[in-house]
Amino acid sequence: MDDAKNKIIIELYDNAKQIHKYELLDIINYNNNEYAVLLEQYSLDGEVEIFRLKHSKDKSATLYKPELDNYIASQVYEMFKEDSKNYYGQNIKFI
Repeated sequence: MDDAKNKIIIELYDNAKQIHKYELLDIINYNNNEYAVLLEQYSLDGEVEIFRLKHSKDKSATLYKPELDNYIASQVYEMFKEDSKNYYGQNIKFI
């Protein structure tokens, strides 16, 4: 995705209140949950991270929580990889 106009950048804060910027690559639905596939904005290794989304009742806010269950993260990643390999193949290290 070379065109910066098409990128969706999300700022997330860690426990130390540090800002981390990510490019939103995709939203994957898995087992009735939504997961964001994110790439750190200035990633040198091209590895994506999987976050589970939780929306507020009125949909005015979304919580991004890192997915710690390796099985779920790998299933979401495989779905993303299958859908996106041709599009992101040059920018992401698919494993």
